[in-house]
Amino acid sequence: MKLVSRDYEPQTGITEEYWYDEMAGTITIKRFQDVEPILEANRIDFNSFSGKKPKFNDVDGIYKVATIPNMLLEKWLREEGFNWQTASEKERAAKLNSNEYQLLRTRPGRI
Repeated sequence: MKLVSRDYEPQTGITEEYWYDEMAGTITIKRFQDVEPILEANRIDFNSFSGKKPKFNDVDGIYKVATIPNMLLEKWLREEGFNWQTASEKERAAKLNSNEYQLLRTRPGRI
């Protein structure tokens, strides 16, 4: 396979590569993202509460509870059929309350 082009989007941190397979005559698109900066920012936000119980009425009842990398949203949709945009609040909360995704959280407590 031959790399045809590579595009990097600095706002999202997503890199998209186009690979051409001459034998098969196909193009494969690979997308990836360095999620470490997002997870580190989540950790800093989460730890900013350091023992204090967060108030859940910060701005008219609207508050940030997580930051989810775009590539993870795409992975959920592709592999599990889980669409964050169309999921109910209960389904989203279940996803974020699971131990598997605790690094996405920016606040302690359950959603």
